Amino acid sequence: MQSQHYEGLIAEWYDDWLKDRKDDIDYYSSVFKGFSGHILELACGTGRLLLPIAGSGVAIDGLDSSRDVLGVLQRKAENLGLKGIKVYNQPMEKFALPARYDAVFIAAGSFQLLTSKEDALNSLRCVRRCLSDTGFFITDIFIPWADIAEKKHDYYRVTRDASRQDGTRSIVLERFDINIPEQIKHGAYRYEFYNQRQLTACILDDLSIRWYWKGEFLNLLNSAGFSKTEILTDSPLYQEGHSFVFKAFK
Repeated sequence: MQSQHYEGLIAEWYDDWLKDRKDDIDYYSSVFKGFSGHILELACGTGRLLLPIAGSGVAIDGLDSSRDVLGVLQRKAENLGLKGIKVYNQPMEKFALPARYDAVFIAAGSFQLLTSKEDALNSLRCVRRCLSDTGFFITDIFIPWADIAEKKHDYYRVTRDASRQDGTRSIVLERFDINIPEQIKHGAYRYEFYNQRQLTACILDDLSIRWYWKGEFLNLLNSAGFSKTEILTDSPLYQEGHSFVFKAFK
């Protein structure tokens, strides 16, 4: 897992870059509306999804491999007056928790940060172990077709641009190449941070994702020991051939 990527200024600006994305928040909030069990979000990050769910009165904890993003989450929870949220600083490909959960989810393609099939299978096995006997797991994944078609982008292009009222600004730039046999997009990122139009910091880092075909991911869930899996085609996050939503039962 590429936990070192989400540290420092990247963790602090993460919410700003995604402030306009609401579809995943809306979907998972609706799935767990009025849920009476205990939920765990893996790769919970800064709490973009976790905190709205917690704010609706549902019991939810979070796990992430980055201590910095968990710090942002805890600070936001305190500002919102949300108490009782446990967070665990562990990698999602190898975790063990003291509690059992009635539902576990990984949103926004975060599972695809596990670029090794071995890590992916280990993660799913960990998920299944931490579920209650009647528990279920939900995740959504996607296929980056536009990038696959392009195959390679040699020069940096802007993918995110966010400004704050205090005059600070951050820009995310990306270049990439696609490994089709391995089903991996290797990304190289440049993060620029400005204050009053002056560049104050620049971070260069790599981040890769792996895409999974629908049948391939079903086989992974089966290999991890899940008893039954549903493909949630009625989800607004589902787009046949492009993005998939899975619900697997222990």
